[in-house]
Amino acid sequence: MKTLLSAAALALALTGPALAQSDMKMGDMPGMKHDAMPAAAKTVDGQGVIKGLDKASGVVTLQHQPIPALKWPAMTMKFKADPAVLKPFKVGQAVNFKLKPTGASTEIVAMSVK
Repeated sequence: MKTLLSAAALALALTGPALAQSDMKMGDMPGMKHDAMPAAAKTVDGQGVIKGLDKASGVVTLQHQPIPALKWPAMTMKFKADPAVLKPFKVGQAVNFKLKPTGASTEIVAMSVK
């Protein structure tokens, strides 16, 4: 068992520096297209009506129109937002908003009265 652990540690020690020095980036992987990577700074526009608002916790419930850029149909859903973004709004207002998709979640980064 000690021999197996020692061999594994030696292999890791020898390959670790080589992997760390690699110049390969995620987009350079064979078969990967650069445009397949999500743009972190990209925002998407939407329109909807505020159905719920929790300014303290930074959550807004919107009944939004279809958002073609995300391939979303019209629906009602909750979004996180900075409480400062939500401060001037109230339930029932029609709004335009900007979403920032970040992995599995989407955050509202700007909102204005329609």
